[in-house]
Amino acid sequence: MVERLDRLTVLGHALGEGRLMFRDRAALRRHQDRQARAHLRWVAAHSPFTARRFLDAGLALSQWRELPPVDKAGMMAAFDTLNTAGLRLSDVLAVARRAEDTRDFTPTLPTPHGPVTVGLSSGTGGNAGAFVVSRAERLQWAGVVLRHLLPGFPLGLLRKQRVAFLLRADGGLYRSVGSARLDFRFLDLLRPLDELAAELSADQPTLLIGPPSVLRALLDAGATAQPERVVSVAEVLEDDDRAALERGFGPVVQVYQATEGLLGLPCPHGHLHLNEAHVHFDFEAVGDGYLRPVLTDLRRTTQPMIRHRLDDLLLLADGCSCGLAARRVLRVAGRQDDALNLPGGAGRVTVWPDFLRGAMNRVPGLREYRVEQTGAAELSVMLDPLTPETRPEACAQVRRALERSGADATQVRVIAGPLAPTPPGVKRRRVQRLWNGGVP
Repeated sequence: MVERLDRLTVLGHALGEGRLMFRDRAALRRHQDRQARAHLRWVAAHSPFTARRFLDAGLALSQWRELPPVDKAGMMAAFDTLNTAGLRLSDVLAVARRAEDTRDFTPTLPTPHGPVTVGLSSGTGGNAGAFVVSRAERLQWAGVVLRHLLPGFPLGLLRKQRVAFLLRADGGLYRSVGSARLDFRFLDLLRPLDELAAELSADQPTLLIGPPSVLRALLDAGATAQPERVVSVAEVLEDDDRAALERGFGPVVQVYQATEGLLGLPCPHGHLHLNEAHVHFDFEAVGDGYLRPVLTDLRRTTQPMIRHRLDDLLLLADGCSCGLAARRVLRVAGRQDDALNLPGGAGRVTVWPDFLRGAMNRVPGLREYRVEQTGAAELSVMLDPLTPETRPEACAQVRRALERSGADATQVRVIAGPLAPTPPGVKRRRVQRLWNGGVP
């Protein structure tokens, strides 16, 4: 009975999403304002940390857009008084880590309002994050995803749909809302690639969801699935990944999701839009058109996200052929702490990850790479394959990218070497700054 009620709840959320796909920007803003007023009253009454933020800033709830942002490290430091379920971070981390170790993701934590699901982010930005989600929030999330990702929704529900998730961790949500026509399969990223490729080929899912680096590796391992749609999650979707996945599997769309929530979804034309019906976004300009989001989730209550600063870098585009009012994301360009800091003509300059990715995509015969800043003026370029042809061409392309970005390539030492495999379950970061050097 519970599972049947869950399925009906998810379907209700999915159908309700249709009225939230605004085509008028003013109507979308009015919807956000209504949501924010009610949501902030509730959160301030139940989250001591949030209430204290407003008091310390001398702001009324109606002035929430002026609230100084908090980042992931600040959220984790204040977790015990930020969450509204009376949870302690030590307990959440213990359950989440035990699930990661045992690969059993079914345990939850009890609260006065019912059990909550717990999990860990991979911590690619330098700070691992914990998240807690109530049953009601999970069902709503599933409905939103179903509406935006299932091929041919709602008529697609009239035929058998097989959804394959290639993920590091399984929250167990999907199996609880599956049915005879909607089958969810979790494929553990820690399993051998040849096993995953064989299982994927046998299952022939209609919807395939996973990180682009893993999906490409499955193609190389011989996976022959032909889903109606491929959904890229967890990593930056780069142009070479998209092209390879479309050749091997089929049409590709992107979802923008983080520990902080479901932040961007594809429109009917396949473009990525911010999830502004549920999340309010402000932006901080960081240069060259790149924007860093500051978000306020308008519905998340167990672990509120109020004026939460992300480390991501976005490029936004004007308008979309689909006509939706939610802003279109041209690129999720990586994290700000992946931007390199190198010597330039007048001091030090920022070199954005996109410039390096574009450079490496010009190297003929290169399958995979990683570029890491390991010193104040030192780059390590790791290549697969490392050959007499790829080594000099990669180094030359990197130096050209540095020059285009205003860096002084003559001062930068570029060291090329072989690329070691990325451990299973770890997000791929092709460009990364390991050297700190006082850079914020």
